[in-house]
Amino acid sequence: MHRRNIRLRREYLYRKSLERKERLLYEKKRKIREALEEGKPIPTELRNEEAALRKEIDLEDEITAVPRSTIDDEYANAPEKDPKILLTTSRNPSAPLTQFVKELKIVFPNAQRMNRGGQM
Repeated sequence: MHRRNIRLRREYLYRKSLERKERLLYEKKRKIREALEEGKPIPTELRNEEAALRKEIDLEDEITAVPRSTIDDEYANAPEKDPKILLTTSRNPSAPLTQFVKELKIVFPNAQRMNRGGQM
């Protein structure tokens, strides 16, 4: 369990660092975009990176223009696609348990039922 927590913490910190880099890149693109729209000169700190950033700005659309958070990306596609639900029972479920699982399948229409054990 301790190794798992260390791995999860490391992954979290890595995702946060990627998010921070993406946010900095977004801010640079925003400054260049504003300067181009208003006809002002490009900020001096961005002149070296201007050509590469302009290419990226030209390739962006509404979805890719704004950085997304990776922290809660587990439910990012929930409005577009229904989640998959797996109802599991023991190897030999009793009759009341089987009936209960059938009722749960009615409650969750996209659920699948599977007995535990013996699957490979």
